Amino acid sequence: MPQVMQLPAVSPLTEAYSPSPRPNSVRSTLLFAAPFALTVFLIHLFSSLWGMHLGYGYFRDDMYFVMCGRHLAWGYVDLPPMVALQARVAETLFGTSPTGVRIFSFAAHGLIAVLTALLTRQFGGRRHAQALAMASVIVAPVLLGTCNFLTMNSFEPCFWMGAMLVLLRLADGSAHPRAWLLFGLIAGLGIENKHSTVFFLIAVLIGLLLTPQRRLLASWYCVAGVMVLILIALPNFLWQWTHHFPTYEFLHNVGQSDKNIRRSPIAFIYEQIKILVFSTAPVWIGGLVWLGLSARARKWRFVAVTYFVFLTCMIAMNAKHYYVAPIYPVLFAAGAAGLAQIARRESYITAYAAIVGVAIFFTAPITLTILPPERYNALTSFVSPDSARMEKYTAPLPQVLSDRFGWTQMVQGFAERYNAMPPDVRSRTGIFCSNYGEASAVNVIGPAYGLPTAISGHVNYYLWGWNNYSGESMLTLGRDPADFKGLYDEVIDLGPFDNPWSMDFEHRRYFWLRHRKRQYSEDWTSLKKWN
Repeated sequence: MPQVMQLPAVSPLTEAYSPSPRPNSVRSTLLFAAPFALTVFLIHLFSSLWGMHLGYGYFRDDMYFVMCGRHLAWGYVDLPPMVALQARVAETLFGTSPTGVRIFSFAAHGLIAVLTALLTRQFGGRRHAQALAMASVIVAPVLLGTCNFLTMNSFEPCFWMGAMLVLLRLADGSAHPRAWLLFGLIAGLGIENKHSTVFFLIAVLIGLLLTPQRRLLASWYCVAGVMVLILIALPNFLWQWTHHFPTYEFLHNVGQSDKNIRRSPIAFIYEQIKILVFSTAPVWIGGLVWLGLSARARKWRFVAVTYFVFLTCMIAMNAKHYYVAPIYPVLFAAGAAGLAQIARRESYITAYAAIVGVAIFFTAPITLTILPPERYNALTSFVSPDSARMEKYTAPLPQVLSDRFGWTQMVQGFAERYNAMPPDVRSRTGIFCSNYGEASAVNVIGPAYGLPTAISGHVNYYLWGWNNYSGESMLTLGRDPADFKGLYDEVIDLGPFDNPWSMDFEHRRYFWLRHRKRQYSEDWTSLKKWN
């Protein structure tokens, strides 16, 4: 009998355009992501410990948030309560040291990597795509920087991406509509972490309304999820209401001031590429293109719209460039998944992931406390890291590094002058500081030197009050004795405070202020400084 030719079950042409294999399971994804999360945690931990050896100490915000944690409340002038709670727990568990109070922020970067892997899986990306996406969020300078000290910005991407993962699953039908309740929980906690989450949620709503995924909103579970969100955010709202919305006043004052650098839309977009590092740009930009144009991504199209709405909002508000950073993990995930779908070989994606991963050797020294300060500028001059600064203050190093110098030296200077006073005078002497960084340094570091509690009119210190000081005898830092002579009968110059690596505006002089003409209890409102 004549032989009949057997055709292969799947032709090469069919195989080339067949749907992507089913992604690995959630459990498998978590196991795969765990080493990435551990690696980035150890990078932060090592840099903090090594930085202390090189002379880097507390960051300004580290100490302020520790003080907020010691005054737990449902709100503060310039922040919601979550980071204060984070600081309180970290200080209780790991002690009052720069590394101890930052532990949860270090872990947050690892959690961002894990969430990015899960987002990539949801987009259909397998391990090589997940590796590329996670490598991108690990090397991004903006995420390395904001997760390297105690700040609300470290957990912000976790809440945003947790909420986004729920929406992706709702959009593709892999989650029951009751997942809206989980969305409400995560989004509500995100608002309690940082108020900019409200703008993100508005952008998400617009993204859903402008795409076919608007159908997701027509669910009682969506209504219930929104109610959960409101209930979680309500305590902070009530605190704001009872305190006459101080955060709005604070943001208004900052917006009216000349504090921040204003950028054109083109410059703002260019900064997005810089703060994420150039080698990752094809990934997140490719993610935008894939989400916006690919037929396979049609059910997640709202993500691209959300990004453009949020970016436009931040540009219009003259926001700092890093305010957009928490949304990028989902774009990295989409870009990695999209590249994997068009690549003929997984090895290409794996090689690109390795190339992106190598960027950590360039981005970490620029952002973390790895280089000695005296060598930093020489070794990083080729990338000009200070060009991305957000405020008009100047410093010998980028602000995220310069603001870790001088605090202990400053406190020691206060202690030397305080302890040189006669005992009867010392018992009646307090410390007044012009900003929250100086006051927090005295209150966090100062007890070891026997210093009294410092007061200030800056941000939440204004609400904490004057500690029953009358103003009879106060130590302070300032620039010119004339700044105080209208308030005190006697102003005595006690010499300079100067650290070569601290922020330029912190190069001041110690003054002993005596016999305040109006006691603090009568004049406290004049010292209010909310900007």
